[in-house]
Amino acid sequence: MLMQPNPESKAPLRVYVVCDQTATAPIWGYLIREKGLVAILETIFERAMEHALEDIPDLIIIDINASHEQRIALCKRYRALSASPILLFLPASNENEILEAYQNGVDECVVKPVSPAIFLAKILAWGRRSWAQPMSPLRTGPLRLDPAHRSAVAPTGSEVRLTNLEFRLLHLLMSRPGYVFKADEIMQTVWGMEKADLALLKNVVYRLRRKLEDESGKADLIQTQPGGYSFVDK
Repeated sequence: MLMQPNPESKAPLRVYVVCDQTATAPIWGYLIREKGLVAILETIFERAMEHALEDIPDLIIIDINASHEQRIALCKRYRALSASPILLFLPASNENEILEAYQNGVDECVVKPVSPAIFLAKILAWGRRSWAQPMSPLRTGPLRLDPAHRSAVAPTGSEVRLTNLEFRLLHLLMSRPGYVFKADEIMQTVWGMEKADLALLKNVVYRLRRKLEDESGKADLIQTQPGGYSFVDK
């Protein structure tokens, strides 16, 4: 569930590229910009790990010469911050590493070498996929969700600004009031992760509750249930 760029707005796709190879990073950036897209390059692994992604990109590319553990750590960090698609470039076809990457929220693994033409084709394909699935507005109980502004609107008219992950999670819960979404189901739908990370999920639920309570005066819209969460239609 993710708020995707609106194709009618013609806003350029924002592609965040983490690539620590001095010869490759400029090529990826050039190819992306040549297509009229926005390329945001990060060339140092340590800075990439510290990057908070305040301005959420539409697509994340990770192409680093690092250990498998470091690649997975970076993927997990960005998946915790954003629901945007993640493409991970790998130096070899190792089935166990590929499976672990998918389990931790990567959307596609690309085994190198990869030609500039294939690289660009994947960027454009993921861009079309994102724009083809906009989220619809939704009203449930006291809240109205506005995908265009990535916000929830309270009965008072006040607007609660949400992150991508917060919006996706709230949209999922509000889509079926009273239904208990299990943790695994939420992680698969919102994060694209096969295995539930309960600490990560609890953190986003906590942030949502704080925001909704502050603006709507409702402290119990999101309820903890055995094994999951539900939205209460009041």
